Amino acid sequence: MVLWQLVFLLIGTTWLLAPHFNHGLSYRTSLISQYELPSQPFAWLFRTGDFLAGALLFIAAFQFLKQGKKVTGGLLLAISIGLMLDPLLSTSCRIVGDSCQEYFSFSFLLHAIETVFTSALFFVIAVYDAWRRRKLISISFVTFQFLYGLLFISQLASRNLINTAAQFVYQTALLVWLAWYVRDILAEKNYSTPENEQRLVKSLVAAWAFLNGVLAIVISLAHISLVGRIKGLYFTGDTAWLAQHGVIIGVVMIYLSRHLARGEARARQIFLLLSGVETLKYAIISPNAGLMVFYLLSFCGLFVLRDDFDRGAIAATWRVRLKDLYFLVAGLLISVLAALLVLDSDSRASLITVRAIDNLTDYVTQAHVAPHSHLEAVLLANSISVFLAASLAAVLWVLFRPRRLARTPIDYGLVEETLQKYSVSTEDYFKLWPKDKEYFWAAGRTGFVAYRVVGAIAFVLADPVGPDSSELIKQFNDWCRRRRLKVCYLPVYGTSLSIYQKAGLENLQIGSSALINIDKFLNSTAKDKWWRWRLNKARKSGYEYRASVPPHPRRLVYELKKVSDAWLKTGGHAERGFALGYFDAHYLQKCVIHYLVDDKRKIIAFTNQLPQFKQASTDTIDLLRYSPDHGDSMAYLLYKTIERSKEQSIYFDLGFVPFARAKGPLLTIAKTLGAGRFSARGLEQFKNKFDPDWQPNYLVYEGDIADLLVIALNIEKAMEH
Repeated sequence: MVLWQLVFLLIGTTWLLAPHFNHGLSYRTSLISQYELPSQPFAWLFRTGDFLAGALLFIAAFQFLKQGKKVTGGLLLAISIGLMLDPLLSTSCRIVGDSCQEYFSFSFLLHAIETVFTSALFFVIAVYDAWRRRKLISISFVTFQFLYGLLFISQLASRNLINTAAQFVYQTALLVWLAWYVRDILAEKNYSTPENEQRLVKSLVAAWAFLNGVLAIVISLAHISLVGRIKGLYFTGDTAWLAQHGVIIGVVMIYLSRHLARGEARARQIFLLLSGVETLKYAIISPNAGLMVFYLLSFCGLFVLRDDFDRGAIAATWRVRLKDLYFLVAGLLISVLAALLVLDSDSRASLITVRAIDNLTDYVTQAHVAPHSHLEAVLLANSISVFLAASLAAVLWVLFRPRRLARTPIDYGLVEETLQKYSVSTEDYFKLWPKDKEYFWAAGRTGFVAYRVVGAIAFVLADPVGPDSSELIKQFNDWCRRRRLKVCYLPVYGTSLSIYQKAGLENLQIGSSALINIDKFLNSTAKDKWWRWRLNKARKSGYEYRASVPPHPRRLVYELKKVSDAWLKTGGHAERGFALGYFDAHYLQKCVIHYLVDDKRKIIAFTNQLPQFKQASTDTIDLLRYSPDHGDSMAYLLYKTIERSKEQSIYFDLGFVPFARAKGPLLTIAKTLGAGRFSARGLEQFKNKFDPDWQPNYLVYEGDIADLLVIALNIEKAMEH
């Protein structure tokens, strides 16, 4: 998959070289389709690249179809055909000077239809993914396409360089999103890379970023000593904005290099963006083949190596800040020294440099009064001033940037001890496991709040555990406000809703839990016609119920894993975390396992009973998985599981159903919040067969509708395994 991404990006963007290989057309006004006219030099290279990129996507589309993803696979198949047709259906234009003036013809019409059709498909698949998976990247991509459409409709894009630059940015964004999308669907989980490999990759990328930063500053400050094209590029229209841009990019890259060495994911994302910007800059804004390839390779390499950067930003202690400061200052000094050496190598450049430094303040504040013969010194002075400002800003940011939350070592023994003392919910085991949560402790460590920070939201697994829940909620809310975090508690049940309302928080019903009275179910509900038919069918099929208490044989866990893996491959199922469990051998060794075998003694379905810290009158299950060919076995498995529970419990909790019995004007938002976590289709109808008492579930939050929408965008990330 990594190789597919790399090849797809490189051959799909060969047209980035067009302004360098084709000097007959103006790089400021020419479009990609015009460079690909059969009569233009190197058109065969760009057309071949487009066709092969389409072929690679065609192959990937078939993988989607093989996995049963018919909608996604069909859309990608259509897009791949469009990409392959695009270089075959040339536009039509007349060469006038260094411009290609298009005119209407049959080939122009076919090319236009194909372009509109393919662009529409890109928009449709992006909207589909944004709706189904709520991925921020897809949502941003939809917004980007919408804004580009407005730019095109407004005719602003028809103005000289804006037209060309906008198209290059648009086409690049399409390919980058496709490369991300295919990988994210076909290989959702990050690859596990050896520690030695991670260390090597992080070190190389950090060194690469440091070198990029130094070179960007040197080129920007020392450009006056270079001759010909480079000099002209940076002195465009008697301004030095390109040089100033390069200076800022260089300072940021030097700053990022240390964070890349630590493997921080956010630093990789920023460096990726900067590399993409620089690639486009050296492709069409100020064409330079060497620098364009340099940054393109940086972008592609960093794009495919996402698995090696999985660390969040570390706590900004003063020790860390000072180390970062030393590193940043050293990089800036190296850049300045290298620039001065280049400038001093030429007497003319040296004179301009001295003049710019001696008159720095005057040139920056009163450039209009300087004689025209001092223009280059004025431009250099402007670049130096931007360098000083960017360096000062970077230094101040290192020293005084907001302190991120530090992840302190967690005493899981104390967490379990506190749960054994104060646990009141049958789902409290999720506050101990999965270990994807942090803990806010009350004074004296008498109680805690289990939470997970995603973006600017602190998602709390309700309710707090301790002797005084109201005080814990108040303390945690205050703690979050001081850190500019919004708080969201879930799932909150009706019995404890009042303590959140007293704390001034808003609430929204997002569904209900199906609570079964065991005696009523066994003596009444299970004797109706539907249940008699289900139970008889299961017995005739040879299904046999079994239960296993810890410790479980390794062979049993292995067979359960095969059932779980088969279940995950169907129906868009995925592992979750935070408020739900996932298949884990150590976790299952703490649970009672209920399972069915068929007439060949092969396991076909299973569920696990949640461990409890205190004896309760309710049993709760977590995982509920079955072989794809035995979906009808679940009713029988649950019946037998409930039947076994009557020995020690009064109630049986079948679990949460999104939107069940939910009412009110905010139901649409509630569906947005829950759609990524759960599949509600048919679930409520199935659980109604058990005649449950529906217990409302709430999401409690601080803020207004806008904050609720931010929660909606982050809740799926919070639930990720």
